[in-house]
Amino acid sequence: MTASRRLFFALWPDDASRRALAAEAERLAPHCGGYPLPAENMHITLAFLGNVDASRLEALVDLTRAWPALQGEWALDRLGHFPKPRIVWAGSQAPSAALLALDTELWQALSHHGFTAPQREFTPHVSLVRQADRAAPESRLSTPLLWRFDHLAMVESQLGDGGSRYRTLACNHDRH
Repeated sequence: MTASRRLFFALWPDDASRRALAAEAERLAPHCGGYPLPAENMHITLAFLGNVDASRLEALVDLTRAWPALQGEWALDRLGHFPKPRIVWAGSQAPSAALLALDTELWQALSHHGFTAPQREFTPHVSLVRQADRAAPESRLSTPLLWRFDHLAMVESQLGDGGSRYRTLACNHDRH
C-alpha cells in the first residue's frame, strides 16, 4: 500500500497582495475571534483533492507543468464568513469570470484522472482568520486590492501541531 498525500491546486498571491491580506487578517482577528492565517499560507484553492494515493502524483505533476500560461487579475473587495469551518475570508462582490473559467477547466482536466468536481458552487476566496466565532464587523475589505495571478500550483498540505504547512510540488511556470 502506498502512502497518500493531501493535495490541492492553488493560486498564490503576488507579494503586495500577500502583505495586504496578512495585514487585513491581523486587523480582523481580534473582532472575529480565532487567529489570523500566516502570510505564507494566503492562497486561493481552485481544486481540493484531499488524500490522494502517492502513485497518482506523477500524473498530477505532469498535468500541472503542462498547464497553459496564466495571466489574470482578481479584484477583492468583500469580506465573508463560513460559520461551519469558522473562517473569515476575502473575496469579490462580483464573480471573477477568469477564476470561474479556470476552476471549470481545471476540474475538466482532473476528471480525466478520476477526480470529480464538488457539487457546490465555486466561491473564490482567501481564508484570512481561522476559528472565527463571528463574521467581520464590516462586509467590505478596508482597502480593495487587485491580485494578479500568473501561475497554477499543485500543493501538498501537511497537517501538524502548529496548523497546516503548504509545500508547492509542481507549478506551470518556472518561478517556483
